[in-house]
Amino acid sequence: MGSTRITFLKGLYYGRKASAVKKNIRKALRRGALLPGLYLITFASNGIDQLDIIEAKYLDNPWIGDDLPPVAGLAVGRAEAFETVRRMAEDSYRETGSCDLQAYLKSRKKETDVLTEADKNTDDTAG
Repeated sequence: MGSTRITFLKGLYYGRKASAVKKNIRKALRRGALLPGLYLITFASNGIDQLDIIEAKYLDNPWIGDDLPPVAGLAVGRAEAFETVRRMAEDSYRETGSCDLQAYLKSRKKETDVLTEADKNTDDTAG
């Protein structure tokens, strides 16, 4: 992966599949492994958007640079990455009344690697 430095926020979010192998994912990323299908949800690098979703296999590209913005979430698959961002936004709005995702994510101290209560209730009623 070259010299890209990865910083994980304390309140890291995990998608459902990523949650099952979270320790392996973080170790592999620290070793520099390029993991196709793994998506990192980071603070936006452009100063305009709130978040970026980057597939880990691209971490060695020059446009990433040496310092990746803080990683707020990990997901396996593009759909899981979008679902994880949705959960972040819903949790932010429910807990703060705002969708300032960066401020909300910086304030978190505990990982979220399981379904939210709303997701659990939806899954329970699905059959």
